[in-house]
Amino acid sequence: MVQWLMIILVYDFAVLKLSLSEVTLSLRLLHYKNPNGLTYENRPCDTRLEHDINRDGRCDTAFLFCLVRLPFQNPHNCTLGDHYTGVVGANDIHFIDLDQQQQDKLDTQQRSLSLVSIWFQSTIYFRFNYPKTGIGIIVEVFDVDDINNRTIHDSIDFYGRTLADLKIYRSEETAQKQRIYLRSLFGTYTNLTADLSLYCSPNYYGNFCEILCVPNEQRYDCDLDTGQKICKHGYFGQDCLSDVRACEDQPCLNNGTCVVYLRSYLCRCQKGYTGRSCEIGPAGRMTEKKCNQMNCVHGDCSKNGKCICHDGWTSENCNQTSIMSIFVKFINYFKKYFIII
Repeated sequence: MVQWLMIILVYDFAVLKLSLSEVTLSLRLLHYKNPNGLTYENRPCDTRLEHDINRDGRCDTAFLFCLVRLPFQNPHNCTLGDHYTGVVGANDIHFIDLDQQQQDKLDTQQRSLSLVSIWFQSTIYFRFNYPKTGIGIIVEVFDVDDINNRTIHDSIDFYGRTLADLKIYRSEETAQKQRIYLRSLFGTYTNLTADLSLYCSPNYYGNFCEILCVPNEQRYDCDLDTGQKICKHGYFGQDCLSDVRACEDQPCLNNGTCVVYLRSYLCRCQKGYTGRSCEIGPAGRMTEKKCNQMNCVHGDCSKNGKCICHDGWTSENCNQTSIMSIFVKFINYFKKYFIII
Protein backbone atom coordinates (compact mmCIF):
# COMPACT_ATOMS: atom_id res chain seq x y z
CA MET A 1 0.00 0.00 0.00
CA VAL A 2 1.35 3.41 -0.88
CA GLN A 3 2.62 5.30 2.15
CA TRP A 4 0.52 8.29 3.16
CA LEU A 5 3.71 10.20 3.78
CA MET A 6 3.98 10.68 0.02
CA ILE A 7 1.15 13.19 0.33
CA ILE A 8 2.50 16.70 0.74
CA LEU A 9 0.11 19.46 1.66
CA VAL A 10 1.47 22.95 1.14
CA TYR A 11 -0.16 25.63 3.26
CA ASP A 12 0.37 29.19 4.45
CA PHE A 13 0.11 30.03 8.15
CA ALA A 14 -0.85 33.61 7.31
CA VAL A 15 -3.99 32.70 5.37
CA LEU A 16 -6.30 32.27 8.36
CA LYS A 17 -5.51 33.41 11.87
CA LEU A 18 -8.57 32.39 13.81
CA SER A 19 -9.30 31.58 17.40
CA LEU A 20 -10.97 28.27 18.09
CA SER A 21 -14.55 28.51 16.92
CA GLU A 22 -17.12 25.87 16.07
CA VAL A 23 -17.96 25.45 12.41
CA THR A 24 -19.73 22.91 10.20
CA LEU A 25 -18.34 21.74 6.87
CA SER A 26 -20.80 20.14 4.46
CA LEU A 27 -19.51 17.86 1.71
CA ARG A 28 -21.82 17.10 -1.20
CA LEU A 29 -20.46 14.49 -3.64
CA LEU A 30 -21.27 15.06 -7.32
CA HIS A 31 -19.28 12.86 -9.67
CA TYR A 32 -16.46 10.32 -9.58
CA LYS A 33 -14.76 8.84 -12.61
CA ASN A 34 -12.16 6.13 -13.07
CA PRO A 35 -12.23 5.84 -16.88
CA ASN A 36 -9.87 2.89 -17.12
CA GLY A 37 -11.14 0.99 -14.10
CA LEU A 38 -7.62 0.59 -12.69
CA THR A 39 -5.91 0.86 -9.32
CA TYR A 40 -3.04 3.29 -8.71
CA GLU A 41 -0.71 0.46 -9.83
CA ASN A 42 -2.45 0.47 -13.23
CA ARG A 43 -3.90 -2.99 -12.82
CA PRO A 44 -7.56 -4.08 -12.98
CA CYS A 45 -9.44 -3.80 -9.71
CA ASP A 46 -10.86 -7.32 -9.57
CA THR A 47 -9.09 -10.21 -11.27
CA ARG A 48 -10.77 -12.85 -9.10
CA LEU A 49 -14.54 -13.29 -9.09
CA GLU A 50 -14.73 -13.80 -5.31
CA HIS A 51 -13.35 -10.27 -4.88
CA ASP A 52 -15.80 -8.70 -7.33
CA ILE A 53 -18.82 -7.34 -5.45
CA ASN A 54 -20.33 -5.88 -8.63
CA ARG A 55 -19.79 -9.22 -10.42
CA ASP A 56 -18.94 -7.44 -13.66
CA GLY A 57 -15.19 -6.77 -13.50
CA ARG A 58 -15.56 -3.12 -12.52
CA CYS A 59 -14.10 -1.56 -9.36
CA ASP A 60 -16.15 -1.80 -6.15
CA THR A 61 -15.53 1.81 -5.19
CA ALA A 62 -15.59 3.26 -1.66
CA PHE A 63 -14.23 6.50 -0.20
CA LEU A 64 -12.60 7.50 3.07
CA PHE A 65 -12.75 11.26 3.70
CA CYS A 66 -10.28 12.57 6.24
CA LEU A 67 -10.39 16.15 7.52
CA VAL A 68 -7.11 17.31 9.08
CA ARG A 69 -5.71 20.25 10.99
CA LEU A 70 -2.74 21.85 9.28
CA PRO A 71 0.18 21.31 9.36
CA PHE A 72 -0.24 17.77 8.10
CA GLN A 73 1.49 15.39 10.52
CA ASN A 74 0.10 11.92 11.21
CA PRO A 75 -1.41 10.55 7.97
CA HIS A 76 -3.64 8.14 9.89
CA ASN A 77 -5.00 10.71 12.32
CA CYS A 78 -8.05 12.57 10.98
CA THR A 79 -7.85 15.28 13.62
CA LEU A 80 -11.07 17.04 12.57
CA GLY A 81 -13.17 14.02 11.60
CA ASP A 82 -13.55 11.24 9.05
CA HIS A 83 -16.27 9.54 7.04
CA TYR A 84 -16.26 6.17 5.27
CA THR A 85 -18.91 5.68 2.59
CA GLY A 86 -18.80 1.95 2.03
CA VAL A 87 -19.25 0.69 -1.55
CA VAL A 88 -21.13 3.32 -3.55
CA GLY A 89 -20.67 2.27 -7.16
CA ALA A 90 -18.14 1.33 -9.79
CA ASN A 91 -16.02 3.32 -12.24
CA ASP A 92 -18.36 6.18 -13.18
CA ILE A 93 -20.58 7.37 -10.34
CA HIS A 94 -23.13 10.20 -10.35
CA PHE A 95 -24.22 11.06 -6.82
CA ILE A 96 -27.82 12.12 -6.13
CA ASP A 97 -28.54 13.93 -2.87
CA LEU A 98 -31.29 12.28 -0.83
CA ASP A 99 -32.68 15.74 -0.09
CA GLN A 100 -32.89 16.65 -3.76
CA GLN A 101 -36.30 16.96 -5.38
CA GLN A 102 -34.96 16.28 -8.87
CA GLN A 103 -32.09 14.20 -10.14
CA ASP A 104 -29.03 15.82 -11.64
CA LYS A 105 -29.36 16.52 -15.33
CA LEU A 106 -27.65 13.53 -16.88
CA ASP A 107 -27.56 12.77 -20.56
CA THR A 108 -30.50 10.44 -21.33
CA GLN A 109 -28.39 8.07 -23.36
CA GLN A 110 -25.61 8.02 -20.78
CA ARG A 111 -28.06 7.37 -17.95
CA SER A 112 -29.32 4.28 -19.74
CA LEU A 113 -25.86 2.72 -19.94
CA SER A 114 -25.18 0.01 -17.40
CA LEU A 115 -21.65 1.31 -16.83
CA VAL A 116 -22.94 4.46 -15.13
CA SER A 117 -23.73 4.21 -11.41
CA ILE A 118 -26.45 6.37 -9.87
CA TRP A 119 -25.95 6.51 -6.10
CA PHE A 120 -28.17 8.25 -3.57
CA GLN A 121 -25.83 9.87 -1.07
CA SER A 122 -26.77 12.24 1.75
CA THR A 123 -24.64 15.32 2.33
CA ILE A 124 -21.73 14.54 4.66
CA TYR A 125 -21.26 16.86 7.64
CA PHE A 126 -18.20 17.55 9.77
CA ARG A 127 -18.49 19.66 12.92
CA PHE A 128 -15.33 20.86 14.68
CA ASN A 129 -13.43 23.74 16.26
CA TYR A 130 -11.77 25.69 13.46
CA PRO A 131 -7.97 25.70 14.01
CA LYS A 132 -5.87 28.82 13.57
CA THR A 133 -3.68 27.19 10.92
CA GLY A 134 -6.51 26.09 8.63
CA ILE A 135 -7.78 22.72 7.41
CA GLY A 136 -7.04 20.21 4.68
CA ILE A 137 -8.93 17.28 3.18
CA ILE A 138 -7.49 13.90 2.21
CA VAL A 139 -9.46 11.27 0.31
CA GLU A 140 -8.52 7.64 -0.18
CA VAL A 141 -10.37 5.71 -2.89
CA PHE A 142 -10.70 1.95 -2.36
CA ASP A 143 -11.64 -1.10 -4.35
CA VAL A 144 -13.41 -3.16 -1.69
CA ASP A 145 -12.82 -6.92 -1.87
CA ASP A 146 -14.87 -7.92 1.18
CA ILE A 147 -17.98 -5.85 1.96
CA ASN A 148 -17.97 -7.13 5.57
CA ASN A 149 -14.32 -6.30 6.23
CA ARG A 150 -13.17 -2.82 5.33
CA THR A 151 -9.49 -3.75 5.90
CA ILE A 152 -9.54 -6.03 2.85
CA HIS A 153 -9.23 -3.72 -0.13
CA ASP A 154 -7.00 -2.37 -2.87
CA SER A 155 -6.04 1.29 -3.13
CA ILE A 156 -7.30 3.01 -6.26
CA ASP A 157 -6.12 6.56 -5.63
CA PHE A 158 -5.40 9.40 -3.19
CA TYR A 159 -6.50 13.03 -3.28
CA GLY A 160 -5.42 15.88 -1.05
CA ARG A 161 -5.67 19.65 -0.86
CA THR A 162 -5.88 22.52 1.58
CA LEU A 163 -9.15 24.38 2.15
CA ALA A 164 -7.66 27.69 3.21
CA ASP A 165 -9.62 29.51 0.50
CA LEU A 166 -12.98 28.21 1.75
CA LYS A 167 -15.05 31.15 3.04
CA ILE A 168 -16.84 30.88 6.38
CA TYR A 169 -20.52 31.90 6.27
CA ARG A 170 -22.72 32.97 9.17
CA SER A 171 -25.22 30.10 8.92
CA GLU A 172 -26.27 27.10 6.85
CA GLU A 173 -29.06 29.17 5.29
CA THR A 174 -26.64 31.82 3.96
CA ALA A 175 -23.77 29.48 3.06
CA GLN A 176 -22.77 29.24 -0.59
CA LYS A 177 -21.22 26.14 -2.11
CA GLN A 178 -17.70 26.06 -3.49
CA ARG A 179 -16.98 23.41 -6.11
CA ILE A 180 -13.72 21.50 -5.85
CA TYR A 181 -12.10 19.13 -8.32
CA LEU A 182 -9.90 16.48 -6.74
CA ARG A 183 -7.40 14.76 -8.99
CA SER A 184 -4.90 11.99 -8.46
CA LEU A 185 -1.70 12.66 -6.55
CA PHE A 186 -0.05 9.80 -8.41
CA GLY A 187 -0.71 10.60 -12.04
CA THR A 188 -3.62 8.26 -12.63
CA TYR A 189 -6.75 9.41 -14.45
CA THR A 190 -9.36 9.26 -11.69
CA ASN A 191 -11.08 12.40 -10.41
CA LEU A 192 -13.77 13.42 -7.93
CA THR A 193 -16.03 16.49 -8.06
CA ALA A 194 -17.76 17.79 -4.93
CA ASP A 195 -19.37 20.88 -3.43
CA LEU A 196 -18.17 22.21 -0.08
CA SER A 197 -19.58 24.86 2.21
CA LEU A 198 -18.33 26.09 5.57
CA TYR A 199 -20.51 27.92 8.08
CA CYS A 200 -21.01 28.62 11.78
CA SER A 201 -22.54 25.79 13.77
CA PRO A 202 -25.87 26.52 15.53
CA ASN A 203 -25.55 29.09 18.35
CA TYR A 204 -22.19 30.36 17.03
CA TYR A 205 -21.93 33.84 15.54
CA GLY A 206 -19.44 36.41 14.28
CA ASN A 207 -17.24 36.59 11.20
CA PHE A 208 -15.26 33.59 12.40
CA CYS A 209 -17.92 31.84 14.51
CA GLU A 210 -16.02 32.83 17.64
CA ILE A 211 -19.04 34.07 19.62
CA LEU A 212 -21.21 31.53 21.42
CA CYS A 213 -24.74 32.62 22.34
CA VAL A 214 -27.43 30.16 23.43
CA PRO A 215 -30.81 31.95 23.79
CA ASN A 216 -32.24 32.02 27.30
CA GLU A 217 -36.02 31.80 27.40
CA GLN A 218 -36.26 34.05 30.43
CA ARG A 219 -33.39 36.52 30.17
CA TYR A 220 -32.18 37.17 26.60
CA ASP A 221 -32.26 36.48 22.87
CA CYS A 222 -29.29 36.44 20.47
CA ASP A 223 -28.62 38.94 17.69
CA LEU A 224 -28.61 36.85 14.51
CA ASP A 225 -25.76 38.84 12.97
CA THR A 226 -23.42 39.53 15.87
CA GLY A 227 -24.42 36.94 18.47
CA GLN A 228 -24.64 39.62 21.14
CA LYS A 229 -27.15 39.03 23.92
CA ILE A 230 -30.31 41.13 23.68
CA CYS A 231 -31.73 41.44 27.17
CA LYS A 232 -35.43 40.83 27.62
CA HIS A 233 -37.68 43.22 29.51
CA GLY A 234 -36.60 43.57 33.11
CA TYR A 235 -32.99 42.41 32.61
CA PHE A 236 -29.79 44.26 31.81
CA GLY A 237 -26.01 43.94 32.02
CA GLN A 238 -23.42 42.16 29.87
CA ASP A 239 -24.98 38.73 30.43
CA CYS A 240 -28.49 40.00 31.24
CA LEU A 241 -28.13 38.70 34.81
CA SER A 242 -29.31 41.83 36.57
CA ASP A 243 -33.05 41.93 37.22
CA VAL A 244 -34.32 45.52 37.26
CA ARG A 245 -37.51 44.31 38.92
CA ALA A 246 -35.61 43.71 42.15
CA CYS A 247 -36.24 47.36 43.10
CA GLU A 248 -39.87 47.51 42.01
CA ASP A 249 -41.09 46.61 45.50
CA GLN A 250 -39.14 49.54 46.99
CA PRO A 251 -37.32 47.36 49.52
CA CYS A 252 -35.11 50.15 50.93
CA LEU A 253 -36.59 51.84 54.03
CA ASN A 254 -35.99 55.29 55.52
CA ASN A 255 -35.37 57.01 52.17
CA GLY A 256 -32.66 54.56 51.19
CA THR A 257 -31.77 54.28 47.49
CA CYS A 258 -32.28 50.91 45.80
CA VAL A 259 -29.59 49.70 43.39
CA VAL A 260 -29.99 46.55 41.29
CA TYR A 261 -27.13 44.14 41.92
CA LEU A 262 -26.99 40.95 39.88
CA ARG A 263 -30.24 39.10 40.62
CA SER A 264 -31.05 41.05 43.77
CA TYR A 265 -30.61 44.56 45.16
CA LEU A 266 -28.44 46.72 47.42
CA CYS A 267 -29.57 49.69 49.50
CA ARG A 268 -27.64 52.94 49.86
CA CYS A 269 -28.79 54.05 53.28
CA GLN A 270 -29.17 57.55 54.63
CA LYS A 271 -26.78 58.64 57.36
CA GLY A 272 -27.45 56.83 60.62
CA TYR A 273 -29.19 53.83 59.02
CA THR A 274 -27.79 50.40 58.27
CA GLY A 275 -28.99 46.90 57.42
CA ARG A 276 -29.82 45.20 54.16
CA SER A 277 -32.93 47.36 53.73
CA CYS A 278 -31.76 50.30 55.88
CA GLU A 279 -34.11 49.00 58.57
CA ILE A 280 -31.70 49.59 61.48
CA GLY A 281 -31.88 53.18 62.67
CA PRO A 282 -30.05 55.21 65.33
CA ALA A 283 -29.53 53.38 68.64
CA GLY A 284 -30.25 50.10 66.86
CA ARG A 285 -33.98 50.67 66.59
CA MET A 286 -35.68 48.56 63.92
CA THR A 287 -37.95 50.13 61.36
CA GLU A 288 -40.74 47.90 60.15
CA LYS A 289 -41.21 47.73 56.43
CA LYS A 290 -44.50 49.31 55.45
CA CYS A 291 -46.46 48.35 52.42
CA ASN A 292 -48.31 50.31 49.82
CA GLN A 293 -51.05 49.02 47.57
CA MET A 294 -48.63 48.40 44.71
CA ASN A 295 -46.43 46.18 46.89
CA CYS A 296 -49.31 43.90 47.84
CA VAL A 297 -49.45 41.85 44.64
CA HIS A 298 -52.37 39.61 45.63
CA GLY A 299 -53.61 41.39 48.73
CA ASP A 300 -54.51 44.69 50.40
CA CYS A 301 -52.36 47.11 52.38
CA SER A 302 -53.68 47.56 55.92
CA LYS A 303 -53.48 50.70 58.06
CA ASN A 304 -50.63 49.25 60.10
CA GLY A 305 -48.49 48.81 56.98
CA LYS A 306 -48.93 45.05 56.55
CA CYS A 307 -50.15 43.21 53.46
CA ILE A 308 -53.31 41.19 54.04
CA CYS A 309 -53.15 38.43 51.43
CA HIS A 310 -56.10 37.13 49.47
CA ASP A 311 -57.03 33.47 49.79
CA GLY A 312 -54.39 31.18 48.31
CA TRP A 313 -51.54 33.67 48.58
CA THR A 314 -48.79 34.22 51.13
CA SER A 315 -45.43 35.96 51.77
CA GLU A 316 -44.71 39.54 52.81
CA ASN A 317 -45.91 40.92 49.46
CA CYS A 318 -48.58 38.25 48.82
CA ASN A 319 -46.77 37.08 45.67
CA GLN A 320 -46.33 33.39 46.51
CA THR A 321 -48.90 30.62 46.27
CA SER A 322 -49.58 29.08 49.67
CA ILE A 323 -49.09 25.37 50.27
CA MET A 324 -52.63 25.11 51.63
CA SER A 325 -54.13 26.55 48.44
CA ILE A 326 -52.24 24.02 46.35
CA PHE A 327 -53.52 21.23 48.60
CA VAL A 328 -57.11 22.49 48.34
CA LYS A 329 -56.88 22.67 44.55
CA PHE A 330 -55.60 19.10 44.48
CA ILE A 331 -58.46 17.86 46.68
CA ASN A 332 -61.05 19.64 44.55
CA TYR A 333 -59.54 18.18 41.38
CA PHE A 334 -59.55 14.72 42.93
CA LYS A 335 -63.20 15.06 43.98
CA LYS A 336 -64.18 16.20 40.49
CA TYR A 337 -62.59 13.37 38.52
CA PHE A 338 -62.55 10.49 41.00
CA ILE A 339 -65.25 8.88 43.13
CA ILE A 340 -64.48 8.98 46.83
CA ILE A 341 -66.12 6.11 48.75
